[in-house]
Amino acid sequence: MPMSRRHFFRAVTGKEEPRHQLNRATALDAYVRTHLLPYDFSLTDEQVEHLLGVVRCELAGGQGTQFSSEERQRIAAIAQETIRAWREDYWNAEQKRRDAIILVRKFIHTKASPDALERRAVSWLYKLPDARLAPLNPGELKELVFSQMNAWYQPDK
Repeated sequence: MPMSRRHFFRAVTGKEEPRHQLNRATALDAYVRTHLLPYDFSLTDEQVEHLLGVVRCELAGGQGTQFSSEERQRIAAIAQETIRAWREDYWNAEQKRRDAIILVRKFIHTKASPDALERRAVSWLYKLPDARLAPLNPGELKELVFSQMNAWYQPDK
């Protein structure tokens, strides 16, 4: 089928149709999702959408759905820079959770409460957002854990 004048002149002037822009955005999303998402921790849906949005914004001017090696390097650099802070928060929060579990056990042994309290506390720790736990120093972590444990602790009456 021959190309219409409209398509010919749009190709000459470099103005892409919205359909081509959509195809590029879809290709960028697919590339990031299949090649650049981390394996050592998981991202939330909001973080993935933010990452995809950042990559789309940075590479908005490109054309086509095939990426050059320079574009792939740029995409990888953008993704790694965006993910770096989330990875640090995740690993800091994981360390805080491990430290907090020790504090939970210390509290339980001090108060002589049942093992069900420990399971509840560990579950609570893993439901806390990484951003809440990561910045805590040991004193703040102990205060957070002990205040929550005291709220749950119901001594036998």
